[in-house]
Amino acid sequence: MTLRFGLVLPIQSIGDDIPTLVDQLRAEVQAAEAAGFDAVFLTEFHQARGGALVSPLLVGAGLLAGTSRIRFGTAVVPTPLHHPVRLAEDVVMLDHMSRGRVILGLGIGHQPPDFRLFGVDRSARVSRTEEAIAVLEQCFSGQPFSHSGEHFEVTGQVTPAPYTAPRPPIWMGAHSAPGLDRSARLADLWLCDPERHIDVVARLAEQYRARCAVHGTTPRVGLFREAWIADSAAECEAEWAPHAMQVHRLYYNVGVYLEEFEPWVTQVQSREDFTLDLLGPGRFLYGSPDEVRATVTEWVGKTGAEYLALRLRHPGGPGHDATLSAIRRFGAEVIGPLGAGVVSP
Repeated sequence: MTLRFGLVLPIQSIGDDIPTLVDQLRAEVQAAEAAGFDAVFLTEFHQARGGALVSPLLVGAGLLAGTSRIRFGTAVVPTPLHHPVRLAEDVVMLDHMSRGRVILGLGIGHQPPDFRLFGVDRSARVSRTEEAIAVLEQCFSGQPFSHSGEHFEVTGQVTPAPYTAPRPPIWMGAHSAPGLDRSARLADLWLCDPERHIDVVARLAEQYRARCAVHGTTPRVGLFREAWIADSAAECEAEWAPHAMQVHRLYYNVGVYLEEFEPWVTQVQSREDFTLDLLGPGRFLYGSPDEVRATVTEWVGKTGAEYLALRLRHPGGPGHDATLSAIRRFGAEVIGPLGAGVVSP
């Protein structure tokens, strides 16, 4: 299967207000389409300090304006925070508006403050997610249905039916054994998170494939990675890596790095211990075009991934102009040479 590339967009930009950021992202989406990226993605976070883009499907509808090919996806929606009927209707509308260019990425959510904000019991996030997906599937059928469950009582019909038949693709982010099984049962692609080392991702991918075999589903693996391209790795480390590290320090602080996957977490006692040398290898895709292509080929060989969702820009920088240049360079020097040349096993 041919390798495809997606672009994960930032939800904040230090020094830019929300209208300016949206204008910049619209230009970056158009550049990504011209460069050969398959899709662009937005994450969903709430209560970000200083404000950030929320309601990714709404924002995505605006970002697709002026494009004709590139898709938009969520990477990922915290499913328990959404009523499945409302989520289904939003997805269906974007599916029609874009003529079939929407990907629904789902996860179980993480941040306790967000569950409090939405008034949702975090301890029930797994059962609520599973039930919400069951309701989503019935919503996407375009047929009348009735659902009576632990979390949702729904009777009716979501119209219109999706533009995409039988429904837009559903991707799932997960790293636990139950999450991998859920991805194998209910999703069209498993998307790994950006925190796990590529060797860990390879092991998780094997577990996911084993569950797909049990459930009789087709395994499809996607990688969410931080990425940048320049004339040298040293240039990337000087101009881009500090900002990627800042985002991952936040991840570390909120408990996303886990000892079962990253045994070193108990050894990190200060900011000085959390270094690029510790974190970058196996997680950050950067360097010269030759280095980036070689790393992509290595990672695809290890994981069998057919999709790379790359986040180039972070809130602190590099900024819009540099990101546009990097998008174009990825298109010309990575996607062009590799898009038709690297095939997943």
